[in-house]
Amino acid sequence: MEGYRVLGAVGGGSFGTVYKARRRHSAQVVAMKFIPKLGRSRQELRSLRREMEVMRGLRHPNIVRMLDSFETEQEVVVVTEYAEGELFQILEDDGSLPEEQVQAIAAQLVSALYYLHSHRILHRDMKPQNILLGKDGVIKLCDFGWVLAAS
Repeated sequence: MEGYRVLGAVGGGSFGTVYKARRRHSAQVVAMKFIPKLGRSRQELRSLRREMEVMRGLRHPNIVRMLDSFETEQEVVVVTEYAEGELFQILEDDGSLPEEQVQAIAAQLVSALYYLHSHRILHRDMKPQNILLGKDGVIKLCDFGWVLAAS
């Protein structure tokens, strides 16, 4: 934790709470997901660590990049690049998107999924809440829902 300064909560879900943070001695803004260990089985923690291993090797412009991870006694912490908006929130607030923007989002999602599938990785939690919007309309797929390497 010494390497980061937490700026505030940005969201949460069934697996943990996400905070916006800044890497110390840098202007780099990151997302930090704190996943409690309490109440998780050894198998769940093993699966989480496996997901982190898989994510660490992913390099695609439409997949949130994992930058760091570490554990405390109570939590597993995953540090990723920070993306500003969530597709779900935009759809909820605005009701719809222009067709050309939907086409651009769809093309980026297909590219990300093709990359994952070509590496024998399944994203098991596809939904608008797990599609983030970065700068210049670039989408970022996140929260893989316990990634599972296909056999």
